[in-house]
Amino acid sequence: MAMANMTHIESLQDATGLLNQPTELRRQATEDGYLFFSNLLDSAKVLNLRQQIMAICEKHGWTQAGTDCMEGLANPELLVVEGGDPRWQEFYGDVQKLRDFHQLALDENIIRAFDILFGETVLPHSRNICRLVFPNSSSHSTPPHQDNLYIGGSAETWTAWIPCGDCPEVLGGLAVAKGSHHQGRLADKEAIGPGGRQVEVSTDQVWVGEDYSCGDVIILHSLTVHQGRDNQSGNQLRASCDFRYQPRSHPVRADSLAPHMGWLNWEQIYGDWETEDPVKYYWQNWDLQIMGKN
Repeated sequence: MAMANMTHIESLQDATGLLNQPTELRRQATEDGYLFFSNLLDSAKVLNLRQQIMAICEKHGWTQAGTDCMEGLANPELLVVEGGDPRWQEFYGDVQKLRDFHQLALDENIIRAFDILFGETVLPHSRNICRLVFPNSSSHSTPPHQDNLYIGGSAETWTAWIPCGDCPEVLGGLAVAKGSHHQGRLADKEAIGPGGRQVEVSTDQVWVGEDYSCGDVIILHSLTVHQGRDNQSGNQLRASCDFRYQPRSHPVRADSLAPHMGWLNWEQIYGDWETEDPVKYYWQNWDLQIMGKN
C-alpha cells in the first residue's frame, strides 16, 4: 500500500468561524499547518464541476454502463491510475479544458479565505490539478509527501483540497499530518502513486481526516505532510481538485503558472473558450516575481 498507516487520527477542526478573527485564524494555521472550512463553497457550483468530470469519465468508458454518471460508479472491468497511461492522458486533457475547473480555483470564497490568512493580495497558481481515483487501487494511493517538493518558489504556498461531491471515509479523501510543517523540508524517496515521491512519517504522528461534504475545503501549508486515503468503496470513483495559493508579493516558480503535467499548453486548453474570458491568463496582468526551477 502506498498510504502510510495512521494510528492516531483526530477529527477536523472547523475554522470557518475564524474568518472573522484573522489573528486567531493565523495562529491556528501556524500551529496546525492546516485549516478546514466546512461548506465554504456553493455546493451547486461544485456539483456542476463534478457532473462535467463524470461525463468525461462516461465518455471514456470509465463509468458503469447504464448508470447515471453523477453517481460515479466505476466500470468494474477497468483500473486506470494517474500517470503515463495513454487512457489517463486523454481523460486528463479533457478535464484540463473545462472552464469551470479553472474558474473554481478563483472562487471568491476561497480567495477571501487566503486574503485573510496572508494579510495581503493572493496569487492563485494556474497549475490546477484534478485527481480521479478508482476503487481497489490502494497500491497507487497518493503517498505521504510535502507539496513544497513540487512547488518550490515561496514556502508560504498553500494547497486547497476540494472533494468533487460528498466524500465519506470509505471513498478515502485527504489525511493531513497535523503540525508536521514544523519539521521543515523532509528527505524524500521514490514511491508508487501520484507524484512518485514520499517522506517518512513517525508512528506517533497525529493525523486529521474524516468524512467530507460537498462544499468543504481543507487547506494546508506546503511543508505539511499529507496523503490520499485508500478508496475502499468497492465501486465508486473519487474526484477531487488541488489548487494552490501564495502571497502575491512572494516569488513564484514559472512552472506553477503552466498547465499541470505539461501535456497541453494554454492555447490548447483555452481553444474553445470565449475570446475575452477573464479566467484566461488572469495572472499575466500582475507584476509577479517569476523565478526559474533551481
